[in-house]
Amino acid sequence: MNSRVLIEKAERVLKECDKHAYRIEKAKAKMQAFMPLDSKKYARLSDDEIGIIDQFLFRFGKLQDAMGQKLFRITLELLEENIEGKPFIDILNLMEKLNLIASADLWKELREYRNEIAHNYEDNPAIGSQMINALYEKSDFLISTYSHIKNFLKEKFNLCEEEETIDK
Repeated sequence: MNSRVLIEKAERVLKECDKHAYRIEKAKAKMQAFMPLDSKKYARLSDDEIGIIDQFLFRFGKLQDAMGQKLFRITLELLEENIEGKPFIDILNLMEKLNLIASADLWKELREYRNEIAHNYEDNPAIGSQMINALYEKSDFLISTYSHIKNFLKEKFNLCEEEETIDK
C-alpha cells in the first residue's frame, strides 16, 4: 500500500479514536460525582449514572479496539515494519520496543479487565464496581497512549494538520 493511502487511512482512524477519547473524557467527568464505587454505591446507582458508566465502558472498549486493531497496525506499516501475519502480542511488543506504548503488559491487563467486566458488570456488584474502578483509573493510560501515538504520527508524517471539532 502506498504511503499516501496509508496516511489517509491513519487520518480516518485518528478521527474515529478522537471521538471515542472525547466521549470517554466526558463520561469520566460525569462519573467523578460517584467514583470510586463499592458494592453499596453500585447498588444505589441511578439509571442516569448507569447510563454514564455504560457510555464510558462502551467508548473505552471502542477506543481500545480501534487502537489495537487499526491504529497500531497502520502506525507500524507507516514505519515500514513487517507485521504481516504477526500475532497481536508481537505487535504490542514492537509498539513498546519503539516507545509508542509504555507497556505491553498494561495494555493486556486493560484488555483482561475489559473482558472481565463484560461478563460480571451487572451480575456481581462487588466485582463490577472493582472492575469499573480499575478501568476508570487506568483510562488515563489509554488516553495518554492514544495521544502519544497521535502526536508521533502528526510530527513524523504530518497527519491531522487541520484540527476539526468532534461531532458530538
